[in-house]
Amino acid sequence: MFSTRSTGITLISVMLFACTQTPNVEEQIVASSATNPLVEQRSAKVDDTEPVPDDPRYRPIHMTPVQAVTAPTGSLFNPDNAVELYKLHHNFRIGDMILIELNERTQSRKSLDYRMDKSTSMELGPVAVNAGPIVLTEGKVAANHEQESEFDSSANTAQSNELEGDITVYVTDILPNRNLAVSGEKWITLNKGQEYVRFSGEIRIADISADNTVDSSKVGNARIEYSGKGELQDNQQSTLIGTLFSIFN
Repeated sequence: MFSTRSTGITLISVMLFACTQTPNVEEQIVASSATNPLVEQRSAKVDDTEPVPDDPRYRPIHMTPVQAVTAPTGSLFNPDNAVELYKLHHNFRIGDMILIELNERTQSRKSLDYRMDKSTSMELGPVAVNAGPIVLTEGKVAANHEQESEFDSSANTAQSNELEGDITVYVTDILPNRNLAVSGEKWITLNKGQEYVRFSGEIRIADISADNTVDSSKVGNARIEYSGKGELQDNQQSTLIGTLFSIFN
């Protein structure tokens, strides 16, 4: 009796273990796929908030210096602060400043020409008819059909942008591959408004020159924003009536 009960408990344990087995690799891939409705989809969100100075994403990071504890060696030489004579000092830390030279030029042109001609003619004798549908003349049937269509379409698009200037950015993070994540902004207050330049991206240490500058064309994943706010910026926007009329044009 005890043996039968032990066998039953063992079978139940085996069945429960089989039901609670971890899913295999294929099941994990299917469970985490984008087509699974239980997986939360991530989409790029457009930031439509009103720009303000000292945005946390572009504000400089000020680090509190921490005194490193080192074992006394009795020597005046500190290898952590050593700078080689013929090598650039590229020991950057979070909060260091780097000058970005904005040198952006983009040009795009597109031209499209499309033309379609179509002509159809049909004539039945022996009577020739210059125009009109089927015509009966003296007991004879004559038909003449002509069709002609023509369609021309052309489109030209040209766009050119240019941005030059300088902006100082701050090192916000040091990536595992030793690249520097930087960001910064510059605000200029004018008589009738404000203009600002925002910059963020990823810099290779090897691209930083001896005078601590980097060309913007060498910055990876660069995000450059140049705009303004105030009366001058508001005058560039179309009015509600103008927007309504443009719909029907």
